[in-house]
Amino acid sequence: MPQSHGFRAIIEHLARVQKAGDAVPRNYGIDIPLKTNEIHLLDLINKNPDANLTELSEMLWTSKMAVSALARKLEEKKLLVVIQGNNKKELRCKLTERGKIAVSTHDAYHRMEDVYLSEKMAAYTPEEIELVKKVLIDYGFYLESYAKDSTIL
Repeated sequence: MPQSHGFRAIIEHLARVQKAGDAVPRNYGIDIPLKTNEIHLLDLINKNPDANLTELSEMLWTSKMAVSALARKLEEKKLLVVIQGNNKKELRCKLTERGKIAVSTHDAYHRMEDVYLSEKMAAYTPEEIELVKKVLIDYGFYLESYAKDSTIL
């Protein structure tokens, strides 16, 4: 049996930390705290203003029903409006001014995070960084193939 090299423990730790962080609603420069999935949908709409709900669900790797429910929730919070697209079944979203403020604040957070991570990564050699990147990319390919294949064994 191949050695795991502690890889599973590392991935599980990262997943726990990510899940815990995603569960905490955050203020993005507006008076309404948003969960990670909410701000990421707003960000995706901002970056893809012509995308319909089906396209957004594909980009998020989730169901159209989940995206539709999340969009309606964000519409109730007055962060976006859901509008009819080219036909009666097609729905698109447009950010409100408050939604744009939240996305802009989220972008600023990521720029700050990039500075922090750049400073932390300076302690590693380019070879160490490439190794970690390669391992994570390989694991990402595994997860993508697992997501597409419904068989376990």
